[in-house]
Amino acid sequence: MNITILGHICIDKNTSEHASYVSAGSPAMFMGKIFHQFPNTKTTIIAPYGNDFLPFQQTAKVIPEHPTSEKTLIYENISKNGLREQKAYHREYAEPIPLNEEIKNAVSTTDILFIAPLLPNFSALYLQSIFKETNPRAKKILLPQGYYRSFDANDHVTKRVFKEAEVILPLIDIVILSEQDQINMRQEILSWTQKNQHLIAVMTLSEKGAVAFQGNIKIMLPVIPVPENDIVDSVGSGDIFSAGFAYRYQQTKNIEQAGSFANALARQSLFFTPNEIDIDFTKLP
Repeated sequence: MNITILGHICIDKNTSEHASYVSAGSPAMFMGKIFHQFPNTKTTIIAPYGNDFLPFQQTAKVIPEHPTSEKTLIYENISKNGLREQKAYHREYAEPIPLNEEIKNAVSTTDILFIAPLLPNFSALYLQSIFKETNPRAKKILLPQGYYRSFDANDHVTKRVFKEAEVILPLIDIVILSEQDQINMRQEILSWTQKNQHLIAVMTLSEKGAVAFQGNIKIMLPVIPVPENDIVDSVGSGDIFSAGFAYRYQQTKNIEQAGSFANALARQSLFFTPNEIDIDFTKLP
């Protein structure tokens, strides 16, 4: 299976439940680490990055081959009791990579295309230009968290309205997000699925699992919760859920099976820091 992730990569400076570290961050990198362990899976990441990211790149295949600047987007995350405080630096170095032949070749043969920005600078026009070159059979998966982010004068992440949704969502097959992305997230999702009957919208609910919506259909996707004291690190678990959901849905076209697989995968990730994740496939449905 060919998987392409279009978005941002970053350097994470994380303090979470029982861990503190600096590592490669972003949905693209978290998902890439997971897909790297899946059999017969090839993953390509399309994202801007700087020279300071090279020590963190590891096995990831990134387009472009060489850094686009000196600095990489940095996210500082402090997670406690299920809540996260975030700051973002070097945002000026994180402009989308212009469409070129290398990107066209990657998306033209992909089976899954993730759109996973960490900043709201992936315009609808830019995505439309990418989609024109994308394999028409590919599933297009949007992780819209970056569209919900603005930033104050001290670089703290603040809330933003996803004003591009009306143009972007009709072009997407599946959107996956967290209930924490917006105050009235459920109501917003319901309005999306009413306007876009084809769209599958999945909202993660932390220890309660997730819920999926399509048209007038609602499907609960429960999970066995992990006691808070047993969680090593929750950063990236939502991205790992997204990776699992898209992967299994591409195989089965079944929302419940995809949700069960994604929940089990994300649950495993809670017992590791990102660089230590080692999937036990015997425990996945």
